[in-house]
Amino acid sequence: MNTDTLNLLLIEDHPGDIRLVQEILDAEGAEQFALITANCLEEAVAMLQRLKADVILLDLQLPDGTGLDSLLRIQAVAPDVPIVVMSNIADEQLALQSVQRGAQDFLVKNHVNEHLLLRALRYAMERKRLEEQLYKLAHQDSLTGLANRKLFYDRLKTALATARRHELPLALLLLDINDFKPINDTHGHQAGDQLLQEVARRITECVREADCVARIGGDEFTLILADIREAGDAAAAARKILSQFERPFSIQGRELTVHASIGISLYPDDAAHLEDLVRAADTAMYRAKKEGGNAYSFYSRALDIRAGVSRELEEQLHQALEHGEFLVYYQPQVDIASGYIIGMECLLRWQHPQRGLMMPGDFMGILQSMPLMVEVGEWVLRTVCEQGRQWKEAGQSDLTLSVNVSRHQLMQEGFPVTLARILSESGFAPQNLELDIAEHALWEDEERAYQVLTALSRLGVRLALDNFGSGRASLHLLRKFPFHAIKLDRVLTQEAEAKPDGANLTRAVIQVAHVFRMRGLASGVETRSQLDILRNLACDDAQGYLYCHPLSGEAATDLLRRGRTLEPMAA
Repeated sequence: MNTDTLNLLLIEDHPGDIRLVQEILDAEGAEQFALITANCLEEAVAMLQRLKADVILLDLQLPDGTGLDSLLRIQAVAPDVPIVVMSNIADEQLALQSVQRGAQDFLVKNHVNEHLLLRALRYAMERKRLEEQLYKLAHQDSLTGLANRKLFYDRLKTALATARRHELPLALLLLDINDFKPINDTHGHQAGDQLLQEVARRITECVREADCVARIGGDEFTLILADIREAGDAAAAARKILSQFERPFSIQGRELTVHASIGISLYPDDAAHLEDLVRAADTAMYRAKKEGGNAYSFYSRALDIRAGVSRELEEQLHQALEHGEFLVYYQPQVDIASGYIIGMECLLRWQHPQRGLMMPGDFMGILQSMPLMVEVGEWVLRTVCEQGRQWKEAGQSDLTLSVNVSRHQLMQEGFPVTLARILSESGFAPQNLELDIAEHALWEDEERAYQVLTALSRLGVRLALDNFGSGRASLHLLRKFPFHAIKLDRVLTQEAEAKPDGANLTRAVIQVAHVFRMRGLASGVETRSQLDILRNLACDDAQGYLYCHPLSGEAATDLLRRGRTLEPMAA
């Protein structure tokens, strides 16, 4: 806790309540908080424009504002200042809405005492500090200083909404450095990092300030061009960027000649939705890469066939459901402290009649683009609930089964009703089912997603924010949606071991889970070093090859029959 004097702005019109707050602060030590008071919103807004407040204590009933309107008006003026709201009545719904709209805490006036008030103020400042730390760590690429994958998706969502509203075109460019791995292998990772920094600098010099440039992977960069008139503008930008690769890069005293490939997709011609637009740019980029040298390519529907998205495979997927070729595999989720198996993640596999057992990476991209995805998702839920009921009857009553739910399935009309019917017919307890929801599934229609998740929560099922750290990593999602758990993306697990700032980000995400009274589960744990780091960072649960590979239903049953404690595998 900072020992310097902190400015507390109290927005309150009742003299007795002002006096009570002052007495509490005096009892604790006036050197800690300097109290500043405003008796209405207008006066508070004027004060916030000329002085720095460290924390705000806001009465929701004021002469010129009532309820959530007061909170929203103060937030608009001081979005970075933590706010604790006070009310005369104990209204649970109002408390929930206040927190969802950005307040850090909610107090009932006649329940406030010295301990409660000071704890709320400290908690509010610490939570806001953590939010700012997480935002900084989560939105900037530490190597190049560019926007990272999280901020890129946030900006693209905003740019698409603007383009849609004003009926304007938008271009997305995806750039990949050709043969970057050999450079790393030959000259070392330090040289590779220096090259990435120089590439980032040259790309940034080619675009306007309003354009978003991001590094979204090892050697992948993206550009969002929102202010274009036609496809020719995107081509001109691509040619300008590629011209930067015509002169060698000076890296550690060596002259390196490097080429790049750029894929371009256009809104609305190529895709109307965020994920589809990114996928189209990626497909176009691979076509440019095949041409060799410095090249760019626009997306076209014909590229899907050359990229392997064929009608033949789509027909085979339909047959797979009809012929019972899909399987569910189960991977244990383990309490790090005790080694106790707390649950199983349920993973889709395809037993292809010719190609054998296929992993999701071989078919999920195509399946997710088909209406069939909803039918397959329903089949998975039925299969999992039936397996869960059998395990419960065998004595595994506290085992949680986690199922990934796609955006299409989540937004399907009547999905909560369908799930309720599956639970009823299978006899599986709702509290033992956890639905894993990826961040990007909530972005395009946030209000619709909120209605669906609220309905699902009322059924009694658990909800987990999946792959946290791979998207925007926003606390806004945790405030607004009724999640019960956070699942750290496997990239965070890997970077916690590989990079110092990766460990900082992982620590921040785990702290966020604990602040929201949730458990944090790390996925993709493969080494004892990763597990030790996660244990030191107070992570609750883990899942990955270090403990167990995904198992068939029979093998998972055998594992549970032998006991619920699972030790990490020997290195």
